[in-house]
Amino acid sequence: MEAQIAKKLIEKNLQYDEVKRLAVKLVQHASPQTAKLEAEPQVLALISEVVKPELERAGLHPFIDKIGNLVLQIKGREPSGRLMLVGYAMNAAPSTMPNPYSGEVVDGAPYKLDGECVWGRGACEQKGSLAAMMAALRFIGLTKAELPSDLYFVVSTAGETGRHDALAYVLDHDNVNADWCIIDGPPEIQLGNKGRVDVLVTVKGKQAHSSRPWEGINAIDGAMNVLQRLQPLMPYPETRAHPELGKVSLTPNAIESFPKATHTIQSECRIMFDRRLLPGDDPVKAIEQMKDAIGKIDPFEITVEPRDFMYPSEIGKDAEVVEALEQGIRTMLGYEPHFSFSTAANDTGLFNFRGIQAINYGARDIRFQHTDHDLVAVNNVFNAAKVFAFLAIHR
Repeated sequence: MEAQIAKKLIEKNLQYDEVKRLAVKLVQHASPQTAKLEAEPQVLALISEVVKPELERAGLHPFIDKIGNLVLQIKGREPSGRLMLVGYAMNAAPSTMPNPYSGEVVDGAPYKLDGECVWGRGACEQKGSLAAMMAALRFIGLTKAELPSDLYFVVSTAGETGRHDALAYVLDHDNVNADWCIIDGPPEIQLGNKGRVDVLVTVKGKQAHSSRPWEGINAIDGAMNVLQRLQPLMPYPETRAHPELGKVSLTPNAIESFPKATHTIQSECRIMFDRRLLPGDDPVKAIEQMKDAIGKIDPFEITVEPRDFMYPSEIGKDAEVVEALEQGIRTMLGYEPHFSFSTAANDTGLFNFRGIQAINYGARDIRFQHTDHDLVAVNNVFNAAKVFAFLAIHR
């Protein structure tokens, strides 16, 4: 379909009020991160009870895989340029946010946003972009528009877990064969991001009653020594820098001691570190650097182990998926696209590692992430929906 014909079809059939309706509906269904992570029933219910029925009412036929991800395939004419859109069902816990699931439509002016905004946890992150993708898919289903090549839509059970597990399962088990991927992101073309490896340092000592500390070996003392040894690596373990992403970083983000008992010298202390990675970095070398810095600290037993890992990512402006998205933004929104990079890790690295060109785009607004003022501008969601619809029918 020619670009201008596609534009006219979208402008005639994709409605602002429909996009707003979907954003409100998604926000009103709580799907927070909990200790159950991707298996959280509220997250699974958002997919099965909200997203799937909305798509089915538009004549589409998604399925839910064995771990709860939604997958939709719409067949197209050609075998090349197969596109996948990826959204997320999980959002941050409500914490102290007032009325986190109200879905209230509020004026954006106090937040320096134009027009109407939808208020609620996850609106500025996962649910704005998810509403945009769903609106684009519903447009395709209701108009029965012919696609140039296969289109996949995936709603992951993740979104806040900081690991690739859910989408790795989709790639390994759900028979998706995409060439390009656009993952939920900001309203500009995000070309790259840092990766991350979580590193667990465990310090073991000897338990004793705290009235006789000389009888024990206090793991808290050992943990303090570990932090002191790693201090020269924090926050920047290396001097080199990426022109857009800056330097890698190292920081502790959790600490816990055991046993959970009063008046007891602690026999074990665990410290979790967040080690950011640049494109091309080897996480094994990053962990070895930490091991070398810690060294041996008597009389403690110390282990340094990798935990969750996310690939860094970077893609050039000449990539086919970037050029296609640029055309979509120019045609539907009438301006030159902006480009960005992110210090946060996300799933684009996994897709690029697997040979699928992946970037981020959508309605995210990181200024409101995890704050008490989580909201998204409906205009931004509507714009993203128009671009997603264009990419689906013209590429």
